[in-house]
Amino acid sequence: MINFNHVKSSRKTADNLPFSRKLLASGIASLLVAGTGLVSLTPSALAQQAASVTNNADKEIIEEVEVSGIRFSQRSALDRKKAAVTMTDSLVAEDIGAFPDKNIAEALQRIPGVQIGRDNGEGSSVSVRGVDPDLLRVELNSVGAMGMGGSRGVDFRDMASELVKSLDVIKGSEARLTEGGIGGTIQVNTRKPNEFENNFFSANGEVQYNDLIGDAMPKTNLIGVYKFNEKLGVLVNVTAADKDTVLHGIRNTEWARFADYDGDAAKTSVNPKYENITEQSGCSSISVVADRNVCLAQWQEFVPYLPRYGIWARKEDRLSANTMVQYAFTDSLSAYVGYTYNERDKSAYDINMQFETNSAARLKPESVVVDDRKNVVGFKTRDATVSNRVLDIDWYQETSMLETGFEYSQDKFQASGVIARSTSEQDIDSRGTTVWAGGIVDMEVTLNREGLPNIDLSNAYIRNASDLTDTSNKFDLNNPASYSGGAAYNYRPMEDETQEDMAKLDFAYSPDAGFFTKFQTGYQFNTQEFTNANYAYNIVRNVGANYNGQVWSMADQIALIEGRTKSTPDFFKNFSLSTYAPSSWQAIDSKAILEELRAISADNTTRNDLNVNRGNFDVDVSTNAFYGQANFEMQIGSMPLKGNFGVRVVDTKTTANGDVTIRVMVDQLDANGNPVVNPVTGAYAAPIEAIDHPDAFNGRKSIKEGYTETLPSLNLTLGLIPDELELFFGAAKVMAHPRIADINVNATCVINDYTQAEIDDLPNTCTAGNPALNPYVANQLDLALTWYPNEDSIVSAAFFSKKMDNWIFDPDTQYDVDFFNDGRVWDVRQRYNNTGATTKGVELQASTMFTMLPAPFDGLGGSVNYTYMKAEDVGLFDGITGEELPFPQQSQDSYNISAFYETDVWGVRLAYNFRGEYLWRASDRSGNPLYVDDGGYLDAKFNYNLTEKLKFYIDGRNLTKEVLVYNSGEGRMAQYDYSGREFAIGLTYKM
Repeated sequence: MINFNHVKSSRKTADNLPFSRKLLASGIASLLVAGTGLVSLTPSALAQQAASVTNNADKEIIEEVEVSGIRFSQRSALDRKKAAVTMTDSLVAEDIGAFPDKNIAEALQRIPGVQIGRDNGEGSSVSVRGVDPDLLRVELNSVGAMGMGGSRGVDFRDMASELVKSLDVIKGSEARLTEGGIGGTIQVNTRKPNEFENNFFSANGEVQYNDLIGDAMPKTNLIGVYKFNEKLGVLVNVTAADKDTVLHGIRNTEWARFADYDGDAAKTSVNPKYENITEQSGCSSISVVADRNVCLAQWQEFVPYLPRYGIWARKEDRLSANTMVQYAFTDSLSAYVGYTYNERDKSAYDINMQFETNSAARLKPESVVVDDRKNVVGFKTRDATVSNRVLDIDWYQETSMLETGFEYSQDKFQASGVIARSTSEQDIDSRGTTVWAGGIVDMEVTLNREGLPNIDLSNAYIRNASDLTDTSNKFDLNNPASYSGGAAYNYRPMEDETQEDMAKLDFAYSPDAGFFTKFQTGYQFNTQEFTNANYAYNIVRNVGANYNGQVWSMADQIALIEGRTKSTPDFFKNFSLSTYAPSSWQAIDSKAILEELRAISADNTTRNDLNVNRGNFDVDVSTNAFYGQANFEMQIGSMPLKGNFGVRVVDTKTTANGDVTIRVMVDQLDANGNPVVNPVTGAYAAPIEAIDHPDAFNGRKSIKEGYTETLPSLNLTLGLIPDELELFFGAAKVMAHPRIADINVNATCVINDYTQAEIDDLPNTCTAGNPALNPYVANQLDLALTWYPNEDSIVSAAFFSKKMDNWIFDPDTQYDVDFFNDGRVWDVRQRYNNTGATTKGVELQASTMFTMLPAPFDGLGGSVNYTYMKAEDVGLFDGITGEELPFPQQSQDSYNISAFYETDVWGVRLAYNFRGEYLWRASDRSGNPLYVDDGGYLDAKFNYNLTEKLKFYIDGRNLTKEVLVYNSGEGRMAQYDYSGREFAIGLTYKM
């Protein structure tokens, strides 16, 4: 076994304490044991242990401790938390190249206040204290990590966990920290070669297996460190993997309101605007049709909008590499150059069988069944469409980071600097093929209590328009002849690139004595550039339609499909559904259908032949930041007080370039040049567009804007019991830049330059992005009481509050906006800044290793944490009831429980993560908010040291077969997605 740390600790009990710290440590350990049920201690055993501790309380204890594996990880994480000046939690790799979780996001979920989102079963995005992933600052070795598609939310699958030495989640703030994290800052730290005293080599090979896919997936990691001498070292870390994931889904997709099917006088929902109208007849007095329909909708039941089956598969080649050269010029000066590269070359193959019942005209009203929750849970169709649809996507993503930096330390003076370039790019080549049938009658849909649909096609037939009594043309989703509607190919390629350049210089001075212990100052420059491009192209063949003089016949349609289908994988394999679903079906072969459609239509159009769609944009964001910070220490009686205060000033300039259309509406003029007037009504004729008007515009425009923010911060830690019991207080103003997509220029505008508009005082209007958005800003407060009974244990309670003083809201009309900065004012529908929510919460955590217990129980350890969060004044409201909604992405409750047992030879770990329900989207098609159900994931790992250098391990994830479920209310299931259980077996060799 590799020995990572040799710790010599000298501890003396304080004579002025009324209790023994060692006894307290034993007591808290016993409570944790009882709470987790790992082991039970008899009262006599506790008494003997307490007596032993008391007898040795006045003796100096010198102990030589050799730690490695899980113990090293937990102890190191606690050391990082103790050393942090602001509110921070950490994770440390238990071994070089052996982070306990396969995925950085899934590792981060073990930290209090961190909640993750999942994609095809994998943890992908991270929110901290309920704040959206886009509003976090993620750094790799202090350099900003990049998202995709203009998003600042990082997909943590892009970085292999083997690259990671430690993860720090900084929830507080200091002036020296780069701005950008409303929720917090996540720092991903890799190793540097001069951290190693000697040459090092590690090789890991494993095979992963997903029981829903059934294929083995290899993964390899190599880590090498070569020390030319004590001054010069080189590190290379490479991880390559074949990673396949899959999602099997049963969906209603959304819910809608079509009609009042049950005729009940009681309302299905109450709209506050019309709550005083108690009968449907009362809505007839409302003159505006749209408002009248909203009033009537109060009696309409909720109907599944698009029932469907889906199998979404991803096959990826993943590569993550990190190399670094470090050289110590002197004992005071060292420098390094590093390069990190991540690549995901993947194909997506999404199979969808869609049963389109998405309007009142498609249902037989007499067949509709409504349950006691006002949900439509059964119906037959009179005019449905069934689509056999496949998306075949080549999807390439790449991120890179080149950095170079130095560190200098001489007596009281320290300096460091970093220059870095980070890039991200993705190319999505999306090809969708569909065959469909319309006019499906007597397809029967029945929902169970969970809302899962049972789709019965046994009596379904295709309507004969000339003889409605003819039921002979039965619909069979596996029969090519049933898809009598037509075929289509939709090509939707897209690409985007982001680049960020950063230069950073920091200075620190540490006085010999006095109140202040360190003064810090620095400057940072960042510039980020984003560009994107989207394209579109279609080939469509409707049965009976004429194309280039040829009618697309039913025979043509059948010939297209026959021989170009293939059976799907076993649907929900090894999973017990609570409703009926087919075990498999004949899905169209996307590539084969596409090739035939292209051949039939003699269409050789390629991506290079396409023009970029309107609506693409590019944005540049440049930031200059300066900060000053002072650290201090003092005594309040016998209690040490330490902390810092500082301020960071951030000046940002943005340039947004995008597509703009300005239409000018003018009077119709008669022969004399006067506005045309209707001789009967006397009203002016409807305006017309003046294409050649000098104010008309159709092209690209650039808009420059900017903002400056001042960000103060204060952190205080009071040692109630020195080095053991600490009270922390933190206050700061934090910010995050607006999302790239929100500050685009893209605008469609109308100038109302006609007589009636002048009479009615109609404004000029735009629908647009908002380049003038100010950043997200929040004032946050942290208060924490943390107890370290010993070097392996922690008990902590933290309270936090975050007031969003400047938040960016969904589009609404803003009046008299000088949008183009040219003196003209417009009423613009766009995103806008306003006062946001106040989020408050509590984080509780405790962990220990039971080294004080007699063998064999001294190998036990465990941890538990719980987070409660709630938001007020969110500013989002239920579109139906008007009730205020919770903060998006924020689960009110989440917790983690983990337990492990470790010896010098083997170890086992169990970890359970639970996240409560949270708001995914404020409104679906019905107006109902869309939530993600609560869910818990159980993971386990076992490792065995075959020799001192060779380790064997086996692990499993999602052992309880958790399903990701979206809902639009009780019984209104929207998505029911399962991605299987995953297992891995591997060997690690170190020398």
